[in-house]
Amino acid sequence: MKKYRGVLVALILCLFTGCGATIRMSNKKISRYFTAREALYSATAKRYNMSNIPLSKATDNIYYCAWRMDKVRRFLGTPIHVNSWYRSPRVNRKVGGVSHSYHVQGLAVDFYTKKNPKYVYNKLRRSRLSFDQLIYYPRQKRFHISFRRNIRQERRQAFVKY
Repeated sequence: MKKYRGVLVALILCLFTGCGATIRMSNKKISRYFTAREALYSATAKRYNMSNIPLSKATDNIYYCAWRMDKVRRFLGTPIHVNSWYRSPRVNRKVGGVSHSYHVQGLAVDFYTKKNPKYVYNKLRRSRLSFDQLIYYPRQKRFHISFRRNIRQERRQAFVKY
């Protein structure tokens, strides 16, 4: 617990005071298992030379989401490989994302693992972990998971999308 105390204090301060800062693409750890680069990297943004740097509210959400994703990572017991996390509104439009996407808020992550995807989907779906949505894309062997800032409002929707 001692080694997480600093992260926990920073997270609590950000949640209640608003960090008011942005994060930059780097290998800086934003949680135990995730880096800023994983949260901000976008192949689409790179291809079209678009900015994908979040504003302060989304930055707070990215840290919060990283904390929640750490729980998912620990529960699965295997590394999580991020496909997409934060998307600026412009990048989100370019990839065809919906206007109310949780990616724009920094509260959604698309990922895959090396474990059997059906096993991962069923394990997460049957778990006691809280999430707003869990979507499994079997053709791409990837997942979308989103969270809300208020855990009590999370719907625990889990479904497969072909």
